[in-house]
Amino acid sequence: MKATIEFEDALYRRLKSEAALRGRSVKDLVAEGVRQVLAQPQLGATHAPLAVARPDWLGALNKYARNAAGRHDLAAIRGSIVRARLKRAP
Repeated sequence: MKATIEFEDALYRRLKSEAALRGRSVKDLVAEGVRQVLAQPQLGATHAPLAVARPDWLGALNKYARNAAGRHDLAAIRGSIVRARLKRAP
């Protein structure tokens, strides 16, 4: 999956320099850093379920996302639309 990340200029220059010194890509270093952060348990944090954020791209389909059982992939949204249409059918 691709993502766009904005860095402060100075931080990105340091990241790019460090990647070059290690003979690795910026992408690899960022992915490694994210893995390390996710692997560490948060001290004192309670593990309450996270609220599922609906992606902005849902736009007009947002009302169907509520019926997609927390899934926001295209198949789930299509299923939700079909269910909504079946409920309205005479």
